[in-house]
Parts: sequence; C-alpha cells; structure tokens
Amino acid sequence: MPYSKIVSRARRREPQPNPASTGRRLKRNVRIGDRRTTIVLEAYVWDSIDSMLLREAVSLDEFCNRVEATRLRSSMASSARLVVLIYFRLLGQINSPPFVDSDLNRLQTEGLLRAPALIDSPVPLLPLALRRFAQDEAHVASPCPHP
Repeated sequence: MPYSKIVSRARRREPQPNPASTGRRLKRNVRIGDRRTTIVLEAYVWDSIDSMLLREAVSLDEFCNRVEATRLRSSMASSARLVVLIYFRLLGQINSPPFVDSDLNRLQTEGLLRAPALIDSPVPLLPLALRRFAQDEAHVASPCPHP
C-alpha cells in the first residue's frame, strides 16, 4: 500500500479537536449606538463572553456599547477580549483568598466556622473590569517619558 494512503487512513482515525480549541473564528452582529456591525472572535472568547453576560444579566449589545464607550485605541474585538480576560481574572481573585489563616482552617475543620448567607445576586464585576480596562488603555495611550 502506498505511503500516502496509509497517512490518509491514519488522519481519518485521529480524534477531531474541540472546535473552541482550534481558534475557529465566529461572527456576531451587534448594534453599537445607531449602527450595526459585525465582530469576529474566536469561539472560546464568545463562550466566555456568553458566560459573563449571563452572570451579569447584560445583553451583548449593551456590553459592546460599554466597551465602545471605554476603548481608546484598541479595536472592538481586542477590547472585548481584554475586558473578558480582566473580568475572569477579577472573578478568580474574588473566589481565591490571598492568604491561608491556620486559625480559620482549624475552626472550619472543627465545624465552628459557618459560611455567610448567600446573597441573592452575584456581585457585578463588569463595571470593575471596564474600569480596569480603561486604566490600562489610558496607560498605553499616554506617552512614556524617556530618561
């Protein structure tokens, strides 16, 4: 059997990668102000945006308008990626204590430490993420003094 047929058969049996991990780009139409436009992002970025919007109870158009009002030089797609990255970093920081207290661990192990009652709605992090993005944009946009 020729080598090309062996390679061809081997390729057919290889497992197919997850579409989100291939970097496949997807388009979505949004309304920013009075105009409609298309934003092209990787599938995993759209998945992250969808998760964030669901958690924040914000529409895609509203998110895009907030990003548009905040961005200075970055493209809309790059800005959306950065805001989502900042958002999930903030979420990770909130859910991960920066220290471990041995007394708290002991109290929890002994059953003496009780968790506070859950709040009805999650803390909105999108405004914080947008503020952090605006600070980063302003920092990048400002000229750096040379020594």
